[in-house]
Amino acid sequence: MMSCVGTGPRGILLRALGQAWVERGGARDALADPALRTVLAALTVRANVPVPPAELIAAAWGPSPRANAEDALGTRISRLRTLLAPTADVTWSETGYLLRVDPGRIDAVRFERLVDKSLRAGPREGVRLLNRALALWRGPVAYPELTPGGRAHDEALRLGELRFRAIEHLARCELALGHAGAAADRLLELLAVEPFRERMCALAMTALHRAGRTAEALETFRHVRARLAELSADPSEELRETYRAIAGAEPDRLTRRWPVRPPRLPPPTSFLGRDSELARLTALAGRERLVTITGGGGTGKTRLLLEALSTIDGPSPTVELSTLEPDEVPLAVAAALGVHARGTGDDVLGALTDYLSTQRLLLALDNCEHVLTEVRSLAKRVLPRCPGVRLIATSRVPLGVGGERVLPLAPLPSGGEPLTSDSGRLFLARARRVRPGFVITPEQTGLVRGALRTMRCHPLNIELTASRAAVHGVDELKDLPLEVVEWAFDRLAVADAELLSALTVFRGEFDLRAAEAVTDAGGAIAAGITRLAELSLLTVEDAKSARFRIPELVRQVAARQLAGSPTEHKTRDRHARWCLDLATRAAAEATGEDDRAAAARLRSSAADVTAALRWSRAEEPGLAGELAGRLGLLSPYRSEVDFLAWQLALGELEHPLAAGAAARAALRYGDIASARGLAERGAGLATTDEERCLALHTLALTAPDTESASAACHEILALREVPDAHRVDALAVLSLLDAGTGGEAAEAARSLAVPSAHRAYACYVDAMVRLARDVEDGIAALGHARALAQQADAPMVEGEATSAQVTALLRLGRLPEAAKLLLHSLEHWQRLRAPAQLEASTRQAQEILAAVGESPEAVIPALSRFVGTLAR
Repeated sequence: MMSCVGTGPRGILLRALGQAWVERGGARDALADPALRTVLAALTVRANVPVPPAELIAAAWGPSPRANAEDALGTRISRLRTLLAPTADVTWSETGYLLRVDPGRIDAVRFERLVDKSLRAGPREGVRLLNRALALWRGPVAYPELTPGGRAHDEALRLGELRFRAIEHLARCELALGHAGAAADRLLELLAVEPFRERMCALAMTALHRAGRTAEALETFRHVRARLAELSADPSEELRETYRAIAGAEPDRLTRRWPVRPPRLPPPTSFLGRDSELARLTALAGRERLVTITGGGGTGKTRLLLEALSTIDGPSPTVELSTLEPDEVPLAVAAALGVHARGTGDDVLGALTDYLSTQRLLLALDNCEHVLTEVRSLAKRVLPRCPGVRLIATSRVPLGVGGERVLPLAPLPSGGEPLTSDSGRLFLARARRVRPGFVITPEQTGLVRGALRTMRCHPLNIELTASRAAVHGVDELKDLPLEVVEWAFDRLAVADAELLSALTVFRGEFDLRAAEAVTDAGGAIAAGITRLAELSLLTVEDAKSARFRIPELVRQVAARQLAGSPTEHKTRDRHARWCLDLATRAAAEATGEDDRAAAARLRSSAADVTAALRWSRAEEPGLAGELAGRLGLLSPYRSEVDFLAWQLALGELEHPLAAGAAARAALRYGDIASARGLAERGAGLATTDEERCLALHTLALTAPDTESASAACHEILALREVPDAHRVDALAVLSLLDAGTGGEAAEAARSLAVPSAHRAYACYVDAMVRLARDVEDGIAALGHARALAQQADAPMVEGEATSAQVTALLRLGRLPEAAKLLLHSLEHWQRLRAPAQLEASTRQAQEILAAVGESPEAVIPALSRFVGTLAR
C-alpha cells in the first residue's frame, strides 16, 4: 500500500489508527476540520504514491462535491504542507498529489512491523512487542474518515483484522508464560463486542480452562453458540473440538437446517436377525467412501439401510430408484439434494458434482440394479471430486466401481432347529403381529420346519409365509414352492389381486383416499387393503395416518398383471387425475395460511406426480399441461425442485398455465430471457385472472426496465379475481422499484391472511427500504426477514435476505459475522444454481479473505476452503 522512503523512523508523525492527526505539538487542534482530516487520511493510506485530485475531493466531499471543491482542496493541501514541514511534504506529480514521508513515521506501518517482529520472537519478547503495537491504537478502527460508498476502507479492514490477530497472538504468548488469567480477561473483553470471532472464543475457552475457570469456559461457548444461532449458524469444527477437549463430551447436536431431504424412516415392525450386519454396515459407513449392500430380492437390503441411516448424525438423503426410468436418476438425486439442475444427464451430474464438492454428507441410493449404468456414472463423477461425500447403495449385484466395499446379505439362518433360529423367530414374530394368539401346535411343527428348510429364508419370504399361516392356517404352507412372492400373489382372491395390481401405479407411500381414487373397488377398498396388509403384501409405513407401501419385489410381481391389461390406461389416468387433484388443492392453499403444510403434502407425493407427468405427456397432453400449470401456481418463493424440469419441458404446450409455470421454472434456473419469453406467451394465451396473474408476476421480475416492471405490477393490482398474497407481492415489487416506504407491502402482509412465504418476502422488501435509510436498522430487519423465510421454508427469500445482510455487514466492517453468513449464502446459491448471485457472493468472499491478510485459512478456514473449492 505504501512505498518505502527514508532509512529509519524516529517518532510517530502521522496517526491513522483512530482519528487522523499530525503528531507535532499543538498540531492536533489544527485538524478539527473534518475535510482536512479526510484529505490527510486519503494521502496517508497511499503514502509515497500519487493520489488524483478527484479521489481526494470524492473522499472529502462525497460524489457530489460543491462547485469550488478544487479550490477547497488546494487550501487543505497548503495547510497540510505547513503542518508536515520539514519532516514530510505534499508535492504534485503528473498524476496527483503525493505525500512524501518515511513510512516508519506512520503509526499503521509501525504497528504492522511490530506485529511481524513479534511472530518471530519468543513468548516474553512477543508480549513486549505486541503490547507496544496495540498501544498505538487510539480508536476502534483505522482510517475512520475513509468510507468509500458508505463502507469501511479496505486498508482499515485489513488493519482491523491484523489487530485482532495480534491480540490472539498476545494471548498465546501469555498462555505460554503461564499467564492464563490475563489472556482470558483480555479475550473476553473483546468477545463482548466481537462475539462471532470463533477462533478467539476457542482461545478464550482454553485460557479460562487453564486458569481454573472451566465453568466460565463452557458458558463462553454457550454464549457464542447462542449468538451464532441468531444467524442460523453452528459453531465451527475448531470451536466444537475445543469444547470436547474441555468438557470431555460432545456439544449439543448441530442445529443447521439442511436443505437435503431426511431419509425415509424404517417401518414400525421389529428388526430381527440382522444385528451383526447392522453393526458392520454402521462401521463401514463411517469409514468407507462407497458401500454396496447386495442380495437377492426380499433379503432386507432396504430395511437394513434404513435402520443404519436412522443412527447416523448429519444429512443422509435417500433416493429411491426402484420405480425410476434410467434418464430420471440424475434429476431424482438432484431433487433429493435440493439442487436446481437441468439439461442432459451429464449436465445434471456436473451440477451435482459442483454442489457436492463443498459438502459433507452420506448419500443413499436404494435399488440400483436396474439403473446400474447411471449409478456407476454418478459414483465415478462424485467420489473423486467430492471428498466429503460417502455413498451407500443397495443392489442385487455390486456396482463394480473402484474402492467399493460390498456387504452381501445371505438368507437368514435356519439350520439346526429352524423354529429357534433367526428365521424361526422372525416367522413367529410376524405371525403374532397379525394374530397375537398365534401358536404352532405339535401337529403343525413339522410343516413349519419344512417350510423354513425349503424356502430361501429371505425376510420378505418369511413374512409372507408367516402372515399367510396366521390368516389362513399353517396348512397353507404345504407344498410351498421356491418362489414365495409369486405363490403369495397367486393365492389371492381375484378382487384382491386386481386391487394390488392397481396400487402398483403408486411410486411411494399412499393412503386410503389415494387408493380409492385409482381403483374400482368402491366401498370394499378399506377391507381389501386391510387383507393385503395382514398378508404382508403391503407394509404399514405409518399406522397413525394409515399410510402404506408395496414391497419392491411384490410390486414387480403384481405390476405384471396390470401391464398391458384392459384396465391399465384407466388406472393410470385415474392416478394422474389424483395427482392433478393434489396439485390443485396445494395451489389453492398456497395463497392461504396453511401453505407450508400443503406444499409438504404435495412434496411427499413428488414421485407420483412426476410419474403422472411422464405418462400424461405421452398419453393425455392436455392433462399434463393442466398438472404442470397447477404446479406453477405454488408459492414463487419456494423451490419445488422435483417438478421444475417437467414444468419447463411442458411449456411447449399451448396451455396458458403450463406456459406460465414454465416461465417460473426458467426463472428458477436463472434463464431470464427464456422466462420472459414464456411469460409473454402465457399472458397471450391467458383467459382468466389466475392465468394472467401467473404470467404477469414473472414479467414483473424479468422486466428489462423499471417502467415495464411497474406496469406488470399495476396490472396485477387491477385484476379482480386475485388472492391477497399476489397483491402483496405486487406491492412489494413496486416498493423495490421506487425505493418507496416498503411499509405498504409489509403492513398488507400483516393485516391480510397472507401465506408465510409471501409475508417473508414483504418483510424482506421492507428491510431493503429500511437499509437504504439506516444500515444498522436494515441489518436487523434483514435478520428478521431471514428468520421468517426459514420458518416459512422460502429459500428464494432467505437467499436474497442473506446476501443483502452480508453486503450490509461488509459496509460496516463486521467481517466475522459477514463471513459466517457468507458461507451459508455461497452454499445456498451454489445449490440453487444462481450464477449471478453466486458470482456476487464469491466476490464478497474474496474481499473478506483479502482483508484478513496473508493467511486467511488460519482465520476463517471454512470460507477459505469453500472459495478454494469453487476456484478449482
